[in-house]
Amino acid sequence: MPAEKRCPDCEEPLEEMELQGTDAVGSLSIVSQGSNEGFLGGLRADEILAPVPYVCPDCRRTLLYAE
Repeated sequence: MPAEKRCPDCEEPLEEMELQGTDAVGSLSIVSQGSNEGFLGGLRADEILAPVPYVCPDCRRTLLYAE
């Protein structure tokens, strides 16, 4: 199980949220372009990741993680 995600600003544990309203524009996804460079370089070209929002309950910072 991955370690608990924490806010980079205030170190509070982040709360996982759910994206809503994606029906009007289609579903959101993160797709690798097949390059071996960059932080997504280890993904296959056909691998699709979903963006998952996390919110800090203290400072309200919102982060999207590709999961």
